[in-house]
Amino acid sequence: MAKGLFRRFDDQYAGEKPVSLTVVPQSTDSQDIHIEMKRNMSGRNRRTHRRFVVFTFMVMIALLFPMGRDYIVYLRMKEEYRQILQDNQALTKYREQLEEERDSLYSHEIIERLAREDLDMVLPGESKVYHAIPTNDIPKRETVRSGEAFH
Repeated sequence: MAKGLFRRFDDQYAGEKPVSLTVVPQSTDSQDIHIEMKRNMSGRNRRTHRRFVVFTFMVMIALLFPMGRDYIVYLRMKEEYRQILQDNQALTKYREQLEEERDSLYSHEIIERLAREDLDMVLPGESKVYHAIPTNDIPKRETVRSGEAFH
């Protein structure tokens, strides 16, 4: 039976491709043998196989390139989102401070202090004293007669 198989194989592929033949016994108590025939690829098949591998590799790169670009965009958006969250927290704190300040403006003491300090206002019957620093241009004493204006 094995001789017929070899003859068919030899007749079909005579001179075309080198073949390696491996004979392996299956087990020690069995009389059967296992024959493996491995044909080496011809130059044309090797080129075709190489082209297929290169084409598959190029298709994979073409599919992975947009994914890599999208990953970079994702990382940028993630950083921008983190920055927006930090800005939002800072603005929330500032808003809370402004609300506290607004609520404190309804007290009479704060209103009076702001009126006195910022607007130079006084209550009726009070007077405001301004401290002036004398310079050489301002005389220390000047006598003004009644009816005269002091300039």
